[in-house]
Amino acid sequence: MHEVFESVARYFSVLGEPTRLRILHALCQEERCVNDIIRAAGLAQANGSRHLGLMYQAGLLSRRREGTQVFYKVADPMYVELCRSVTSQIQSRAEGAVRPVSAGASSAAKTLFARQEARGSTRRVPSANHKEEASV
Repeated sequence: MHEVFESVARYFSVLGEPTRLRILHALCQEERCVNDIIRAAGLAQANGSRHLGLMYQAGLLSRRREGTQVFYKVADPMYVELCRSVTSQIQSRAEGAVRPVSAGASSAAKTLFARQEARGSTRRVPSANHKEEASV
């Protein structure tokens, strides 16, 4: 079981870099060549190539060569679904904690915000650099 945990930790460490998440996002829908990925993710060539190589070595991406171009795609759709799920959850938490409820908000959002106000806990989501103590 120790090996499994080591493998999972390596997997999450690869996804722990925002640049790699942008690359994954750029490849969510389709296979793309390196130049398209770099343009879509807003990266410099050398930096993008380094991250693509690391993601390929980790097994997140697969690649193929066609002439002088290299194309990458997500190796397993599960990676995309995991990132979408986590991103969606974090985004909705951040939006719910930061924005006041507007007149057009859903009843579920209004109820959530009302509960938070009643408890006095309209806290903000901590930044990525902020560390919280884990409670066991």
